[in-house]
Amino acid sequence: MPRDPKPINSIFKNDTALAKISKRTQFLNHLNHAFQQCLPAQFSAHCKLANIRGETLIIHTDNASYSSLLRFQAPALCEALSRELKIDITLLEIKVRPNFTRMDSRPKNTISLPDSAATALQQTADNMDEGALKVALEKLAKRKI
Repeated sequence: MPRDPKPINSIFKNDTALAKISKRTQFLNHLNHAFQQCLPAQFSAHCKLANIRGETLIIHTDNASYSSLLRFQAPALCEALSRELKIDITLLEIKVRPNFTRMDSRPKNTISLPDSAATALQQTADNMDEGALKVALEKLAKRKI
C-alpha cells in the first residue's frame, strides 16, 4: 500500500540536521543576494558568495582575472557588506572555481518548438529548392518539445 507524501515542513520539524542545513542554506542565499547587490555590475555574473566563516567571506569566481579585480575591490566590499548585512566583515577569501554553476545558467541557443511549429517549418522546407535556408529550416524543425 503506497504512503501519501509528507509535507516538507513536517520532515524538517522531525529532523534537526535537515532543519539546520535548510536554515544555513537560506542564510547563505540571503548573503549571496546582498553580496551581488554590492558588486559592480560587471562582476555579478562571475562571482558568488560560497560561505562565511567568522568575519571572512569566501567568494568563488569563474576565472582568475575576476579574482584579481575583486581583490582590489575587497576593502570597499567588506565595508559595504558590513553595513548592509550588519555583520562585521573584515576579509574576503577569493577562490577560482571555473566550473561553478551560475545562478542564471541556461544552455544557450536551445530552442524547443511545439509539434505544430516544427511541422510547419518542415513543410516549408519541403517546398523549397535546395540551399542554406532549406537546411536551416530542416534543422530547426527537428527541435521539438
